[in-house]
Amino acid sequence: MRLTNQVFGVSNELIDTYIERPKVDKLFLEGLQKNKHIIIYGASKQGKTSLTNKHLAENEYVKVNCSPTSSTLDIFNSIVRQLNVEILESTDTTTTVGGEVKIGLKAKIRIPFLGGADAETEAKASKQREKGANYKVVDYNLALAQDLSELLRSINFNKRIILENFHYLEEDVQKQLSIDLRIFEDYNILFIILGIWREKNRLSQFNGDLVDRVIEVPVEPWEKDDLVKITLEGLPLLNVNFKNVVDYIIDSCFDSVGVFQEICKESCYSAGIKETQKDLIIITKVNVNAAIEKKLNDYASRHIRCLESFIEQKAKSSDEVPLYIPYYFAKILLNESMENITVGLKRKNIQEKIKEIHHRSENVRPSDMGYFLKSLVSNQIKKNISPPIFDYDISTSSVKIIDSTFYFFLKNCDREEVIENLMVPAGIEN
Repeated sequence: MRLTNQVFGVSNELIDTYIERPKVDKLFLEGLQKNKHIIIYGASKQGKTSLTNKHLAENEYVKVNCSPTSSTLDIFNSIVRQLNVEILESTDTTTTVGGEVKIGLKAKIRIPFLGGADAETEAKASKQREKGANYKVVDYNLALAQDLSELLRSINFNKRIILENFHYLEEDVQKQLSIDLRIFEDYNILFIILGIWREKNRLSQFNGDLVDRVIEVPVEPWEKDDLVKITLEGLPLLNVNFKNVVDYIIDSCFDSVGVFQEICKESCYSAGIKETQKDLIIITKVNVNAAIEKKLNDYASRHIRCLESFIEQKAKSSDEVPLYIPYYFAKILLNESMENITVGLKRKNIQEKIKEIHHRSENVRPSDMGYFLKSLVSNQIKKNISPPIFDYDISTSSVKIIDSTFYFFLKNCDREEVIENLMVPAGIEN
């Protein structure tokens, strides 16, 4: 007997209808076998966390959830804390390198001492014996990748370190970690990084030395056959058949496995299926339409609030009228075809279309667009838009949607009504 939400839907736990895809799962497993850092990327709710849950047991990794306020020190501290390493005392430190202030944490750490190979650390390590065990006390700076690597190696650390929500980190922190990954590799301390973006070599843009040193695993696209397999996996588990409507569901979800899973779940609920059925139940188009309506309402409330936050911009002074680039970008997006949105909106086209409708078109300069696009994700995070909806792909000079539910929202909502309800910024005419 299985519950519907164990078979279909989006969950932090691995669901019953997880399917392995050779282009994704095989690549991930190769990364584990080759002892390389692994970068898993793609839009939200496309199976990044499920991929790690499928192939790694909880005792095989340490996981850190990144946030906009996380620093490298916070991340390294979390790793040490989860390993139950005993920190006897610690002192905050600040140093200046090239005019930049670096914050560190010098700590006295007690770790088991096995003897033999530790002769080289005699100068900085004191030894003690307690309850029949040997220990040594060593000074480490937990803000330094090399010190952390030495510490982890000294306790025979052999797990993977998973960094969830890497995209939430400030760009400077992402850049520093990209540099640190090279150091960790030298000590065979290996990371799995999960991030919401859609272009290759994101971290290599920060550190070119990572090229050919990491394995990148894109979780997109989801092929039609993959989505069909999900319903076939669920058939014997719930005794429910999607054969007559599976194409209809696929057309509605824009290759988002998260949306697909949710529509399957809600279709079951619409048909009165909460657990495994004694008799076979056929899902109908009526059930699917009810599910689409339910998910549209769920997603619309969030996405409309996010758009309102996204376009909000305060003037720096009472006599200034800002350019309100986010507002004009939102208007252009909501008027674009799904085909163009799916491919990505080119920077040049965005600027041209904004100038056509802008209240101060002569003031919309390439530099204004550059700043808007470069800070696109960070501004969304600052406004608590989680996960971010848009990202700028430098390699293709285009804005892409990275929240897979937003495609579903755009296809099914009344876009004219959404535009009409957007708050028009003060000082401009609609």
